[in-house]
Amino acid sequence: AVPFYYVVRLEGAQNEARVPTPSLPIKCVSEFLGTYILVFTMCLNVVASSPAAALSAAAALASMNYSLNDVSGAHFNPAVTFAIVTSSRGKCCPRDGLAHVLTQVIAGILAGLSCASFRLTGLDAGKSVILQPERIVDAFGAGLGEMFFTFVLAYVVLIVATTRPVVSQHGALPSHSATAIASCVVAGGCSLGAVSGGKLNPAVVIGLAMLDLPLETIPISVLWQFVGGLLAAMAFRVTHPLEFAEEK
Repeated sequence: AVPFYYVVRLEGAQNEARVPTPSLPIKCVSEFLGTYILVFTMCLNVVASSPAAALSAAAALASMNYSLNDVSGAHFNPAVTFAIVTSSRGKCCPRDGLAHVLTQVIAGILAGLSCASFRLTGLDAGKSVILQPERIVDAFGAGLGEMFFTFVLAYVVLIVATTRPVVSQHGALPSHSATAIASCVVAGGCSLGAVSGGKLNPAVVIGLAMLDLPLETIPISVLWQFVGGLLAAMAFRVTHPLEFAEEK
């Protein structure tokens, strides 16, 4: 923890005002750390067949969001990064967005591989992990579910984490922001657990693929989630026109 703290906070510690803009490498370290912890938590829950996977993932997301939001924006999700970039307000330029997405994908792969290594050396070594949810709807319905709740997640992030905050004693970031974002994970995870798995995050999909999730499911799941992110950006433009008027 100490080395990571010094890496992501070094620039701030060297600045007396403590309000520097972190460089892109520092932002990528922040995104890697948050995404890795989120995906690793989700993978461990799946391997253990935990009934509280959504709550556990939401807790990991909230804690990392509160810790790293002022460093990189705490996206930890390629679909969320895509929504912020396509909202076109300069909150995350395309170059930074691409770097974030690549970092998140790498973090997801490494988190999945880490979890797979734990499983291979544990008491359940050799047992297959059933990662496919019960198909109470077809693949199209499952995709729609992933798209909808990814939309909800990305839309909430756009509102609570990227809009101009109301001046208050809580500082620049609303005190409820991480809780609101994590609540979307709980809502989607509990609603879609038996439908699509309630992943809502391409990095989680890729991380789970390092276990036993069929590789052919990755493109379809990721596509639905990116569509949800794009729809969130479009809806944000409609519901928050003043955010765009202020930039002109």
